[in-house]
Amino acid sequence: MLDRKILKQVFIITTILLSIACKKPAVTQTTNPVNPIGGGNTNFSSAAVVPVQSSTVRLCFSGMAMKNVHPRLLYTKSEIQAIKILAATDGFAKEEYDDIIAKANAILTTALLDYGLDGAGLRISNIHKISNDQIPYLVLAYQFTGDTKYALRCWQQLERMCNYPDWGANRHFLDAGIAAKGIAIAYDGLFDYLTTAQQTQLYNAVKTFVLQPGKTQIETNTGVWKWYLSNDNWNGICHGGMIMAALAGFEQDTTFNSSVIAMAANGIKPYMESLEPDGASEEGLSYWSYGLSNTFLAFESMKRCLSSTYGLAEQNGFKKTGWFPYLVSGPVGTVTLGDDYVYAGKANRFLSYFWFSNYLKDANLAKAHYDACLSINAAKSVKMNGWTDLLFYKKELVQSGAAVAVPLQGYIKGLEYMYVREMADDENSMYIGIHGGDNNASHGHLDAGTFFIQAFGENFAMGNLGKEEPYPADYFTTTAPAYSGVATTTANTPGRFYYYRVRTESKNCLVFNPDARPEQNLTGVATIANQGGDNVGGFYVVDVKDCYKRDVSNYQRGIKLNRTKGIITIQDEFTPLSTNSTVYWLMQSPATDGMVISADGKTATLTKNGKIFFAIIKTPDNAQFEKVDRSTSKVNYLTETANIFSSIMNGKNSLNPYYGKLQIKLTSIGLPTTIRVDFVKSIATETPVLKELKSWSTVN
Repeated sequence: MLDRKILKQVFIITTILLSIACKKPAVTQTTNPVNPIGGGNTNFSSAAVVPVQSSTVRLCFSGMAMKNVHPRLLYTKSEIQAIKILAATDGFAKEEYDDIIAKANAILTTALLDYGLDGAGLRISNIHKISNDQIPYLVLAYQFTGDTKYALRCWQQLERMCNYPDWGANRHFLDAGIAAKGIAIAYDGLFDYLTTAQQTQLYNAVKTFVLQPGKTQIETNTGVWKWYLSNDNWNGICHGGMIMAALAGFEQDTTFNSSVIAMAANGIKPYMESLEPDGASEEGLSYWSYGLSNTFLAFESMKRCLSSTYGLAEQNGFKKTGWFPYLVSGPVGTVTLGDDYVYAGKANRFLSYFWFSNYLKDANLAKAHYDACLSINAAKSVKMNGWTDLLFYKKELVQSGAAVAVPLQGYIKGLEYMYVREMADDENSMYIGIHGGDNNASHGHLDAGTFFIQAFGENFAMGNLGKEEPYPADYFTTTAPAYSGVATTTANTPGRFYYYRVRTESKNCLVFNPDARPEQNLTGVATIANQGGDNVGGFYVVDVKDCYKRDVSNYQRGIKLNRTKGIITIQDEFTPLSTNSTVYWLMQSPATDGMVISADGKTATLTKNGKIFFAIIKTPDNAQFEKVDRSTSKVNYLTETANIFSSIMNGKNSLNPYYGKLQIKLTSIGLPTTIRVDFVKSIATETPVLKELKSWSTVN
C-alpha cells in the first residue's frame, strides 16, 4: 500500500547520491580467487557498507569468482545433494522435500497463467502466483530430481510471462519486484537447462519490465507511490527482487547490473531501520513475513555472490527480528495488528524462518524455531515453514541449541507492544497484551490501546478482527469527514475508516462520542508511561491521549497480571473535553455464546469450549456490562454508527461470525473518570482495592 510517511523519507535519495559520490570501495582478498565446484572464492570478503558504488559491486563479484557459476543465489549443486541425503534420513526434512515434489507435480497439470488485472485495476495477481507459488517448487523439483519435465513446465510459464504487456512497474511496482525474484530463481536454478537464447530472453524481459524502470524511478524520483522511499515491506520486496535478478544475470551486462545492485542495496536501509530497536514490524506478522522472506533471499544472494550485504543484515534490529513472531505470541495465539490475519489457537501461532538462525549462527533460535514448527504444525504432515526452511535447515545447529523460554513479561519497542504472561510454556497460562504505537503505521488500524487476553488454552479477548480480504478498491482511500472535522452523522467520502475492521469500534478500546468520523487520531501515537514486574506479576501503563485528543484532555490505559492471585486488570483513566460525553468500553470476544451477565450488570461469565472465565466491573459504580451477540448476517457497528454506515457500506464489510462483544456504555460523562475491569479464574477471587495508575505496583 501507499506509505503514508513518504515525506519523512524524501531526504534519503539525496543523502545516498551524495554519499555515493565520495564513497570508496572497501574489500579484502586474502588469496587469489579460486572457483571450487559449485561455489566461489571463500577467501574473499568485503568490508564495504552502504551506501556503495557500482564499482564496489563489480569488485566483489569478481573477487568471489562467481562468473558463469550456477546455481549461485540460494544454494550450490553440492548443497542440493546434501539436502537430498538429509531428506532420505531426517523425517523433519523429508516431509518438506516430499511436499515440494508434490506441489511441483500438481502444477504440471494446471493451465498456464495469463495476464490480467485485479478488481482495482492495479495488481497482476498471476505474477504473484507464478513467482511465489510455482517457480520455487518447479525449480527445486528440477534440482532435486534432474527431471526436465519440471524445467520445461517452468519455462513454458516464463515464456508466457515474457509476452505479458507489462509486469506492473509503472502501476504497482510490488508486482515487478515479485516478478524479478521469480525470474532470478528460475534463471539461476534452470541455467543448465535453458538455451543461451532462453537465458537472454529472460534477462531482457526482467531488464525491460523491472530493472530499467525501477532504476529510472529511483534516479528521477518518479513513479507511483515512490516505493523506494518507503520503509515498509514494499521496500524490501522491490529492492530485493531487483538485486536478485541483477545478480542472477550479472554477466549479461555487468555495468548496468552493478549499478542496479548498488542502488537497490543503498535503498533498503530505511526498511532495516524500521525494525529498530527490537526487530519488530509495525505492519504485523503477515507483512513481516512477506517483506522479510523476500528481503533475506536477496541478502543470501548478496552474501554468496558479493561476500557481503554491505552491513544491511548486520543492523541491530534485523539481527533480532527472527525472534519477533515468538515475542508477540501468547500460549494459544499470535497478536493480530493492522491489516493482518487472525492467529487464534495453538496451531495458528506464527512461525519464523530458519534463515535467520542460519545466517546469524544462532543455535538457540534454530532450536526455538524447530520446536515451534513441531508444536504448531503437530497435526500437519509438513512441519517446516515452507521451502526456504528446507534450504536453510541445519540439523547440527538445531541440535547444538538450548531451549529458551519466552520471557514472562516483555516490551517490544518500536511496535510498542507489551505483554505479561502467568507461566512459561503452559498453554493454559493467563496472558494479557496491549498495543500502543503509531496509528500512522503502514497498514495500521485505529487500535491504540487494544488488548488481547488468553486463558485456559482459549482466546477470550481478540484485539483485532483481521483485514478485509481481498482488499476492496477503496480500502486505502482516506475518508471524509476527517478526525478533526465537526461532529456529524453524515458519511461523505467512503474508504478505509468506514470499514468496520479498521475502525476503533471493532477493537478492544474505548470509543468516545461515536459518529461518522474516525474514532482515533489518524496520526496519533501511544507511548509507554510506566511499567513494573517481579515474581508476583507485571504491569504496563500506556499514554493514549494523543490518539484521542479530540475527545479527552488526558487518557492512560493500564494492563496488569497478578500471577499469585490469578487476576488480569484493565484500567482506564481519562478526562473528557465535553461535559456530556458518551463512552464505550469494548471487548471483542469469541466467548459470547452462553455468556451470562449478573442481575446487577457487574459480572460477566464467559464460556469457551467448556472453560469459564469471569469479568468483573470494579468501577465506576453506575457501569454495567452489555452483551452483543455474534452475528452471521450483520456487522456489529455501534448503535450510533450502524445507521450512518448501513447504506454507504452495504455489502462491503466482511462479516465476523465468530465474535460478539462484551461492552460497557456510559453517558453524560464530563468529569475525570476511571473504568476498571478485572478478569479472574474464580468468582470467589478477592480483587485488590482501586489504585490510581500512577500508584500501581505488582501487588496492589
